[in-house]
Amino acid sequence: MVDHDRLIEKLSREARPVKRPWSDGWRVLAWILMALPCGVLGSLLVQRVATDWSVSGAWHAVLQLVLTFVMGVMAIRNAFLLSIAGRKPLGWRWFVPLILLWLVGALSSFGVTPVQAHAADEANCFAFMMTVSTPMMLLVIGYLRRTRALYPLRTLAAAGAGVACMALTLLYFCHPVDIHPMDFLLHLAAVITIVSATIVLGWRLVVIS
Repeated sequence: MVDHDRLIEKLSREARPVKRPWSDGWRVLAWILMALPCGVLGSLLVQRVATDWSVSGAWHAVLQLVLTFVMGVMAIRNAFLLSIAGRKPLGWRWFVPLILLWLVGALSSFGVTPVQAHAADEANCFAFMMTVSTPMMLLVIGYLRRTRALYPLRTLAAAGAGVACMALTLLYFCHPVDIHPMDFLLHLAAVITIVSATIVLGWRLVVIS
């Protein structure tokens, strides 16, 4: 269109009011208040036994639970920050100490329970994490779809990591205090699967074409 006045007039007629997104803190809080109850409801689909917090070494599980929740909040906040131009997310230096603490806690909780006692729970843990993460994953993609993302890979990876951390947080409420190495590897496999699924499912919805 050569006539700029006509172009401006046309765009003015078609323009709609822009609703400013909430601040990052409120977006994170709103997501948590929606996602965690949905995850809890999803957990009812997978048969689990509540964690026995009275056993020796339960503090390992408490430490891991707190760490995964904190990392989940930080990762989700990073995803929301990355989705808006000009915002500065937390760097990897904030996450490395927390991840190392979580790894130390997980490795130190490797128990002496026979492998047979864990065999039935290992695949169930993977199914539990995938089940509870599904509604949380869809919610975070829905939140990101509103603002889209200049860096969709980083944004969705951060969102997926946050969802995976929240799934681990819920898992600690219904998991034996001690962990078998194969069980731990399946936890990591579930984390990788959740992050990958978030990227694949959300790519076309959040990328700016």
